[in-house]
Amino acid sequence: MARANPRKRAAAARDKWKLKNWYIVYAPEFFGSKEIGLTPADDPEKVKGRVIETTLKDLTGDFTKGQVKLYFQIYDVKGQNAYTKFKGHKLARSYIRSLVRRRTTRIDGIFNITTKDGYKLRVMGMVIAIRRIQTSQERAIREIMENIIRKKAEELNFTDFVLEAVNGKMAAEIAREAKKIYPLKRAEIRKIKVLAEPEA
Repeated sequence: MARANPRKRAAAARDKWKLKNWYIVYAPEFFGSKEIGLTPADDPEKVKGRVIETTLKDLTGDFTKGQVKLYFQIYDVKGQNAYTKFKGHKLARSYIRSLVRRRTTRIDGIFNITTKDGYKLRVMGMVIAIRRIQTSQERAIREIMENIIRKKAEELNFTDFVLEAVNGKMAAEIAREAKKIYPLKRAEIRKIKVLAEPEA
């Protein structure tokens, strides 16, 4: 059986790449509309739906935020520019592992909420107590976490809720209240996932 000429195959692959255009990808306006990458495609329609990963450090220049991963999905292309919407965020696994040490207690909470302007989100909070704690204390801390997250959702629109979650402001409020129950090592909003946007 005849085998394809590897040189021809390589040439065809090169030609295919020559046909592709590079599109500049921008973060949403509430993240400063900053350039977050480039993506190639031979048709602008193929760019839509792609998800781009970056970090809060790359967007803000704050080196203490390298563990905050952000995900943006391309929804529109104009010329060579691709525009995105916030898809979700999560903390790097290595960062979470660095917080959870022996003899500490990790308290997780997963909450489905709806923001003031109708976005449905799944929000995952995490609190690390400095020692082993009782189940009743865990319950009390989880309740504080849930109350603050739900209250924020009622008060804030989508963009403000996301910004408070990813920049640590919401976690700081949780920590302030939860440490009244037991001394804490850290509180974080470890993950957000957009479940549904409001219907137009």
